[in-house]
Amino acid sequence: MSVIIDKKFINLVSIDLRNFKWKKETQAQCSCPICGDSKKDAKKARGYFYQKHGRFFYKCFNCGYWSNMYKFLLAISPELCKEYGLESFKRNINSNQIQKKKEQTTTEEEGMIGLFKRTPLKKIRDKHNVLGDQATCLNNLPKDHSAVKFANARMIPKEYWGILYYTDDFGSFSKNMDPETNFFEKEERLIIPFFNSHGDVVAVQGRALNMTDESNARQTIKYLTVKADKSIDKLFYGLWRCNPEKRIYVVEGPLDSLFISNAIAMVGASAVSKLPERLKDRDVVFVLDNEPRNSQIVRFNEDLIKQGRKVCIWPSSVTEKDINDMSYRISTKKIKKIIDENTFSGLEAITRLKEWKKHG
Repeated sequence: MSVIIDKKFINLVSIDLRNFKWKKETQAQCSCPICGDSKKDAKKARGYFYQKHGRFFYKCFNCGYWSNMYKFLLAISPELCKEYGLESFKRNINSNQIQKKKEQTTTEEEGMIGLFKRTPLKKIRDKHNVLGDQATCLNNLPKDHSAVKFANARMIPKEYWGILYYTDDFGSFSKNMDPETNFFEKEERLIIPFFNSHGDVVAVQGRALNMTDESNARQTIKYLTVKADKSIDKLFYGLWRCNPEKRIYVVEGPLDSLFISNAIAMVGASAVSKLPERLKDRDVVFVLDNEPRNSQIVRFNEDLIKQGRKVCIWPSSVTEKDINDMSYRISTKKIKKIIDENTFSGLEAITRLKEWKKHG
C-alpha cells in the first residue's frame, strides 16, 4: 500500500487521536488509543507512525502494540478501514499492479511461504546485508570457537552450518538490523536467520550460548527475535525448504526443525492458531515439546485438538523434553517414526492427551 494512501488515512483518523502531531514528513506522534497511554499524564504521547519500506506502520512505546495501517484502522475505526482497503484496491487496479499486490499480500499474511517453490541451500543469501559485518558463518569459525562447540554439543546437522551465524555483540547486531530495537545487551549468541521464498533474510533469532552456566541461565532469555521486515506478522522457520506435497511437521524451535525432514518451526504462541494460508489443507502435524507438566503446552495441545488438528502425543518411553534432546539417544529416523506412530486427532487425541498428562 502506498505512502500517499497511508498518510491520507493517518490524517483522517488523527481527529480521534489525542495529542496527534506530525514530527516530520515520515513520522507522526500521538497518545496511544490502544492502551490509553498514561492515566497520570494526559500529555503523554508514546504512539508513533513511521515510514519504512515504502509504507507506514504504528508502534506504541508504552504498551508495545505494533501493526501496519490496515490493522491499526481496523482496531480504531472499522469504517475508515473499509475505505482504506477499497481505495488501496482501486489504486492497484488503476496502476496495473494487481500482480504486485498479490505478491505483497503473500509476503505479509503468509510470512515466508514459497512452499511450492522450495529454495535450495545454495541459493540462500543475505541479499541486503541484513546480517552485516558483525555475524560470522559457523563454517568460517575455528574448531575451538564457542559457537562451533555449541553446535557440536547440540549435534546440529553440519549440512545447515552454512546458514547459522555467530555474533559476540547481539545488542549492537540487533540495533543495526532494526534501529527501533533498544533492549538487547551485549552478549554472544548463535544467529538463526529466517529466509523468505527468494532466499533473503527477513528476520533472525539469537540463541543464547551460555545456558550451561546455571547462574547465567536463570537471567538469560534463550531466544531473542528481531525482524528486518516488520510487514511479516507470523514467523515460521523453514518454509523455504518445506515440501507441501508431503507431511509437514510443525515444531517449537528452529534448531529442532533441523533434525526432522520437512519440518518447520513456529515462533510465538499465536502461531499455534494460525498456519500460513498454503498449509491449511495440507497434512500437518503439530509436534510440541514433551512437557506434560507444562500447563501452557497442555493448553496448546488442547486448542489444536479442538481445531481438528493432528498432534503428536509423546509415548511414555520418550523422556526427553524436545527433539534435539532426543537426538542424543535416538536416531532422527527413529524420532520421525515415533512421531508418525503417535500422531492423533479428534477423540483419540483427547484420550491420549489425558494419559500423557498423567506421565508428568
